[in-house]
Amino acid sequence: MGINKETKSFWQKGIVAFLVIAASILFFIFVYKFGTILRALQKVISVLEPIIFGLVISYLLNPLVDFFNKRVFPKLCRKKNKEFKLTPALNMLSVCLSLLFFIIIIAGIIVLIIPQFIESFSNVVETLPDQIDSLIGWGEKVLKENNSLESAFETVLNYEKKWLKDDVSTYINAAAEYFASGVMGVLTFLKNFAIGFIVAIYLLYNKTRFGNKTRKLMFATFKEQTVKSILSGLHKSNQVFSGFIYAKLLDSLIIGVLCFIGISIMRIPYTMLVAVIIAVTNVIPVFGPYIGAIPCAALILMTNPLKGLYFIIFIILLQTFDGNLLGPKILGDKTGLETFWVIFAIVVGGGLFGVLGLVIGVPLFAVVYYFVSLTINNRLKKKNLSTDSADYSAEKLVHLIKEESKSEDA
Repeated sequence: MGINKETKSFWQKGIVAFLVIAASILFFIFVYKFGTILRALQKVISVLEPIIFGLVISYLLNPLVDFFNKRVFPKLCRKKNKEFKLTPALNMLSVCLSLLFFIIIIAGIIVLIIPQFIESFSNVVETLPDQIDSLIGWGEKVLKENNSLESAFETVLNYEKKWLKDDVSTYINAAAEYFASGVMGVLTFLKNFAIGFIVAIYLLYNKTRFGNKTRKLMFATFKEQTVKSILSGLHKSNQVFSGFIYAKLLDSLIIGVLCFIGISIMRIPYTMLVAVIIAVTNVIPVFGPYIGAIPCAALILMTNPLKGLYFIIFIILLQTFDGNLLGPKILGDKTGLETFWVIFAIVVGGGLFGVLGLVIGVPLFAVVYYFVSLTINNRLKKKNLSTDSADYSAEKLVHLIKEESKSEDA
């Protein structure tokens, strides 16, 4: 019997050692080949892009489908003194109405914005040569008044001539390739979006069946208490994620409308173009307003420097209003993150996933932060320790250590 115990202990130690070594090797491979792994992940995401579009569209429209199924149709049935029962036909009608609403919004944005975009870019193309001539005239005047600047300018001009002669063809070819890839990117996006739209219809119509099968699989795979914990966590994640996304979209819409009204009153050029850029970039937390305001300010300054200055002052006031009044009122404490973690989530999300990471990095990190905090608090409760972070301040810990040392001395 002793031999069996020794053998069992030997195998247990061997398995633990093997798992530790395997985990170390995997961690080393992950760190050393992080770029390759990230590129492979991006490849997988690009392949699954139509499905991702479908999931995003269905996730955004799911509250609207529920609104029709649980509010509108039951209310109509009560008015007609009929008992409500959600039939497949009514469910499909809810899905179609929600998607129609989505299409109307997208079409309305395109009809309102695209002509304004074309007009704004046409104005830029028409006025840009005159603005460049004016800038050159101002530069020549300054150079004539200052000989040292003139010699420096000649040096730069000679370098530019050499650059144009030797390297410009390379840059032109690169720009042409970039433009061609951009056109292909737009076509690919439209194709994936169309497929995603079809996927969204299927997901929205069959969401109850998919949900039931998923929960059935979870109960078959895990313990009942584990499933309840997972479902509770998913519910909280959905609250954090959807609450932030919907609130931020509403906040950005209001800021875009206020921006349009303000710059229209001040008769600032490129009104619709600027308002749309400000509204879209405002979806990105913290840095978004500045990302949108800088190119808009540069564009307006080239046309009318005084109005450009007015625009900068207006945007500062608008973002102050958004950051201190409107934003906190709409968003509240949806994420529960401190400013440092918000910036951290934006930087990491943007670095890994680009523009998409800038937008969803904060709510995703908020979900992770919630689960980590929940795990830490549960462990502290098991140890009969406080879950309040203020109880772990340096002063209180020093005081606790002193009290323990006094008790030991006594």
